[in-house]
Amino acid sequence: MSKITFRYFRDPDNFSFKIDKTSACSICGNNGIWFDAGGFYGEKEIDCICDECLIAGKLENLGIETNEAFGDDENKTNIIIYNTPALPTWQNRVWPYVNGDYCVFERLASKADFINKNEFINSFSAEDEEQTDLDWLWQTLPNNRITNHLEGNFNVSVYLFTCQDRKYCTWDAS
Repeated sequence: MSKITFRYFRDPDNFSFKIDKTSACSICGNNGIWFDAGGFYGEKEIDCICDECLIAGKLENLGIETNEAFGDDENKTNIIIYNTPALPTWQNRVWPYVNGDYCVFERLASKADFINKNEFINSFSAEDEEQTDLDWLWQTLPNNRITNHLEGNFNVSVYLFTCQDRKYCTWDAS
């Protein structure tokens, strides 16, 4: 279990991609079960990175990014790109930015994460509401709370974020 707290990623031990067996961090050489870097973007490739190297921003000097972020605060944007575990998705990794701050990734969503369908629908952007059948998306959600990314490895995934005491969601499909 990680003792490091990431500002924008609530539970990396359960909701980030980690390597399967103990290995040396590609940057510092410490052994452990580290973040799998196979899906990172960048000029160079590494196999994995430990919690300490990731939170310290050691990917920036290597030109390797974990996520995409488009906000107006360069320091916060760099935290998402270089110091935050990658979202547990194989596709789009653009981090939501709301009212001057990035959202905190909480978990892969299920119906249990919402009071009702209206709260779920209201957690999406206006663009998503226009372009997505959110009633259909609600029906695809599992009923029980997802406890790790392996339980939530579905054809359709909803990513639950919070920001300023409000829920925000994004989604993708394989």
